[in-house]
Amino acid sequence: MSAVMLSITGAAAAPYDPYTGTNPYTTGCAADAVTIGTRQIRSPQAVFGTMEVRYSPSCQTNWVRAVMSVSNGSNVVTKGIRRISSQPDGQGGWLGFYENYEYDPATGSSFGMQVFAPGATCITAMAVVRNASGQPVAFTGASASNAWEGFC
Repeated sequence: MSAVMLSITGAAAAPYDPYTGTNPYTTGCAADAVTIGTRQIRSPQAVFGTMEVRYSPSCQTNWVRAVMSVSNGSNVVTKGIRRISSQPDGQGGWLGFYENYEYDPATGSSFGMQVFAPGATCITAMAVVRNASGQPVAFTGASASNAWEGFC
């Protein structure tokens, strides 16, 4: 899996948060993960797959997994996750803003990096499939430019 990560934070990650921006599988967080929500990745004509938002109770993290039902090696699926929070971090600070994107071939399943989101911290997530020319062909949400969906 090839990945590119964009991380924008309002404040540095708290020392007790070793997970934001990390791989949920290599950290072990995926071991107890549950799917907390799903959305179809679709075009007006067809369903290309499903976006799953995963949550690890032990790590208190979320990440996005795309499971493609229409596989095309020339297409790329972008998975995004955002934490937009002014929730206290329990250490005298606040969680703040974090955003991550991962880009993978639109075949099989792939996942993005995780974000620390304890308790009732809300996140938004998206998935967009683009063809070899970079044109969106399927997405979550109302459109490719408005693909973000909320999860709490």
